[in-house]
Amino acid sequence: MFSRLLPFFLCLVAALWVGCSSPRPAVSSAPSAEKSLSASMEKKERPRRFNELFLESVRQKELERIDAQFELLEAALKICPDAPEALYEMALIKLTGTVYSDTLSRTEGDSMLQLAVRLEPENLSYKKTLGTYLANMTRFREAIALYEEIADVEDEAENLGMLIWLYKQNGDYTGVIRTIERLEQKEGKSEMLSLEKFQTYIAMNDNSRAFQTIEELCAEYPLDLRYRVLLGDLYDQHGFHERALDTYLDVLATEPDNSYAQISLLAYYKAAQADSLYLNLLKRVVLNPRTESDARVEALRTYTIDNIQSGGDSEPVLALLDSAIAMPRQAAEVARLKVYYCMQKALPVEYFFEALQQDLELEPDYTPTRMSLLQMQLSNENLQEALQLCRDGLLYEPSEVVFYYYEASILYRLGEDDEAIKVLQRGVLRIDDTADPETASDLHALLADILCSKKLYEEAYAAYDRAIELNPNNLLCLNNYAYFLSQQNTQLEKALKMSKKTIEAEPENATYLDTYAWILFVSKKYDEAKTFIDRTLQHAELNSENYTLFDHAGDIYFHIGERTQAVDFWKKALSVCPDAVDARKLRRKIRYRRP
Repeated sequence: MFSRLLPFFLCLVAALWVGCSSPRPAVSSAPSAEKSLSASMEKKERPRRFNELFLESVRQKELERIDAQFELLEAALKICPDAPEALYEMALIKLTGTVYSDTLSRTEGDSMLQLAVRLEPENLSYKKTLGTYLANMTRFREAIALYEEIADVEDEAENLGMLIWLYKQNGDYTGVIRTIERLEQKEGKSEMLSLEKFQTYIAMNDNSRAFQTIEELCAEYPLDLRYRVLLGDLYDQHGFHERALDTYLDVLATEPDNSYAQISLLAYYKAAQADSLYLNLLKRVVLNPRTESDARVEALRTYTIDNIQSGGDSEPVLALLDSAIAMPRQAAEVARLKVYYCMQKALPVEYFFEALQQDLELEPDYTPTRMSLLQMQLSNENLQEALQLCRDGLLYEPSEVVFYYYEASILYRLGEDDEAIKVLQRGVLRIDDTADPETASDLHALLADILCSKKLYEEAYAAYDRAIELNPNNLLCLNNYAYFLSQQNTQLEKALKMSKKTIEAEPENATYLDTYAWILFVSKKYDEAKTFIDRTLQHAELNSENYTLFDHAGDIYFHIGERTQAVDFWKKALSVCPDAVDARKLRRKIRYRRP
């Protein structure tokens, strides 16, 4: 991340303190069962019955039987109401248990936890748990007092980090600075601690000491120019723009290709609306072969997003992106940025297509880009190009099931059924627990469709069953399976059930309605078949894709005695029928006025 993103980074610093040392649910600080057992056994003076009850409660806790643990602790505390270990465990249940943690229980748990700490003040686990609980309840002053006691005994970074966070939440900036310096004495100076001090001094309106903190960091690490750039960023963000500019230029004089300084200076020029300086530096950064890839992408990203938001001319942006893409060893992120830019600017599809091709050339194993190109080639009916994309994709990612599916579907469309079956069978072998179940289902369903077209019904039905097992809501599979069963006049109840599921899901889908009507027709339920074929035609246009729907309508109407209407439907089907064999059948029906 580059230094111009400092506001986010400074927020992250605060988040890190919370992440590393933030208040946690009290149960997370609980001593282990072994420690609780040890503590109990050391108290020789306790009645034997108390020890038995407490030890059993610990065992039940390990088994996550909270109700049993609660009852055992309750009985133990009746014997020894001042036993800190039992008070502590009962407090955890009352403060964190979903069943027991109502308002009254939380109040009791609070009192029990406080009492456990008073009875055993040397137990740091008890104190940490109480301190964390108090912080969660925003009782920061009490939590601070406890963590100061803890840090006096155990001045680990975690405890001091927690203290810094608590002081910060309580608005005690002096306490924050004091604790940071204490941590620096123990751990040494660091970027994170220096930034935290800087932010704290800024909150205290002590700008002099704030910048002194970062300057000291620069002095301590003079060879790490990141800190100098960071200092420049801080100058810029707090209104000291000339100091910021001098700092960036000083860094670049020392190291001309310093990516951090380049990005910060670009942002400086942009904010100052120094357009010519900005564009000149942008081109130098982008076209310099020594520029780090991340810096180049960051510079281009800022430039393209600004152009999108301002509605600027696309040509100079595309030209710079293309120049960057053409550079040796260029990262694919630049081409991907061009893809994004083309989409956001709604540029003609050829620009988008070119960007995708550039991306794939730079990173040929990047499946999302290959899939986007594949979809575009298919939508343009460029089947051979789409086929090659699938085959190349499998060379890079042989376990990507979707490529088998598309390769086979293209081969099927090209009439190469046997080859399509072989591809699908190879794809089936690649399906495992990590495969997307919907894609895997589609693969089996397509295999079944092709096997049916080859009249290999037994193998096809097995493939359909597997497809539905993988995705019970695969509507196209359910429809095709049901239709093929009706064509074979077999398992009609099963076919009807599957088909009904499709029209319930999509009640206006003419294809699904036609299948349901046809299964009813084959089942000799002619009146019901008429009802559904009428619904089918309400949602179907008369075109070459739907000629079979009108053919079916004619057959159904013939069997309910409406022969004139049946012939009219057959004539409509013939008028759009693209298949020579089916056209001859329709002419025969029309001529003899019967199926």
